[in-house]
Amino acid sequence: MQGDDRNDQFDELFEPFELGDAPSVEDSGDPATESGVDPFDPMSAASQPHQTNEQPISQEHVATSADIGDTIGCPSCGARNPTFNHHCERCGSRLSQDPMPIATAPAARASAGSRALGVLAAVVLLVALLALVTTIFRGDDAEVAIPGPEPTETTTTKPPIITELTAVSATASSQVADSFGPENLLDGDPDTRWNDDSQRGVGAWLEFTFATPVEIREIEFQNVTDDEAFRRNYKIQGYTITVNDLSVSISGRLKNSNEPQRVRITSLETITLRIDVTSTHLAESVGTNPPWQELALQGLRFFGVEK
Repeated sequence: MQGDDRNDQFDELFEPFELGDAPSVEDSGDPATESGVDPFDPMSAASQPHQTNEQPISQEHVATSADIGDTIGCPSCGARNPTFNHHCERCGSRLSQDPMPIATAPAARASAGSRALGVLAAVVLLVALLALVTTIFRGDDAEVAIPGPEPTETTTTKPPIITELTAVSATASSQVADSFGPENLLDGDPDTRWNDDSQRGVGAWLEFTFATPVEIREIEFQNVTDDEAFRRNYKIQGYTITVNDLSVSISGRLKNSNEPQRVRITSLETITLRIDVTSTHLAESVGTNPPWQELALQGLRFFGVEK
């Protein structure tokens, strides 16, 4: 066979498949046949390329399971499929057993009841607006009542007024002379005072009476303001206060000072008040003047609320 025409090559290649009598080897006159080389044997043709000018025919490669690599069996029909397939090539069934993605739930819609409630609220609002407009255009003097919280009554308690209370009488356990009696404690005069006659004042007492019941809050003690007389007299240190409306006594201590000293007490409706002396500050000498042996107190003031 000679020439480069491929059509002639294909014709000669498929000549044995034509119907009719096959030509004998002797009649063919094919030099390739005579030389013992089979033109249909690719190996023979490849081994003797110098004997012919024909080009070998390229054939389409068919993929096999070995070429594909890993495979996966179909869970329905059992056919083997490549791992990258999602469905079987034979029956079309889904190969992967992973759960399918779940679609996002649709947004909740308003129920029929909520829609009806909204319509009802709109109707009520519209009716109220129409009534208000009608009232305005009619010029009625009647006021439109707007619902709201009822006003609450608040009771304002005024704080009690603290004033100075006046006792109508004063008595004492003793006095050194008439000019040094307990009534001097209530006159507010700095030149008068009470001196007891009980030798240094321990065990002495004072009692005061009020015309009407009073609520006593504070008592002010005033020792002798004259410095020499203050130092030469005994002074109240420990005391106990008793009121007639309470059964509990109030105890305390005063400083050794001639400045006013206030003490707080508690009472409700007091008529009488008593002060008992439980201890005293000592008297002392002033220059060549010796100390006196009596207890001295210049004044007492009461503060509270009158009933």
